[in-house]
Amino acid sequence: MDFKTFFGIFEKDIKHNCIICQSYDISLFSDKISVGLFVKCANIANATVIALKNNFLAGDVILHLKNTICENILLFGSCGGCNGRGYGDIIIIDKAYNLESFSTMLNFKEETEYSQSTRLLFNDFLAKSGIADIIKTNSACVSSLVLESNFLSWFKKKEVSVADMESSIIFSAAKHINKSAIGLAYVTDFIGQAPTIQIDTTNKQKIASSRKKLAESLVKFCDRIEYDNFKCD
Repeated sequence: MDFKTFFGIFEKDIKHNCIICQSYDISLFSDKISVGLFVKCANIANATVIALKNNFLAGDVILHLKNTICENILLFGSCGGCNGRGYGDIIIIDKAYNLESFSTMLNFKEETEYSQSTRLLFNDFLAKSGIADIIKTNSACVSSLVLESNFLSWFKKKEVSVADMESSIIFSAAKHINKSAIGLAYVTDFIGQAPTIQIDTTNKQKIASSRKKLAESLVKFCDRIEYDNFKCD
């Protein structure tokens, strides 16, 4: 499949920084959206925002960026929390444990591989994000909402306090094509808690505020990267 069909934009339109998010988050960044067969895209000043329609294609999206000028891949999205996390906590992911396969989760093994964020990009974001209360933690990239509750004691042992469905996929794919990657998230729910539970107004406001704050910080960070690179030239 050609790039334009997949992404809705041409390969040459991809920028140095790529923000990967879910479809419902792309409006935080732009309302000028191009629609491809599998993703939506929006170009802002110093980043291309790529919104996933399906989590299971996250790896394919990253592999398609191999021959573009993209250098930095920045995952942005919601996550489930455990081990002391609260509504609206802003997260930067260190290690992302690979529980991407339903069968892997079903046939649990104590030793599970993980992928790690790119150290330079990770430290650069921490230094420049302006988010004083950002939390550094490990994540589990899961494939089952039913089975994740079985891992709570294992999560605690591995210092995992959030779960998502893209992190280790994106980290490993980025490393494979020699790109830098980090994962950023905001907590919207909790592992082992029914997804239909009602969230009170105060916590809804915390989530909305953190979502907006993290998105704005990410855009400013991409601008700063471009500015720093320009100065270095």
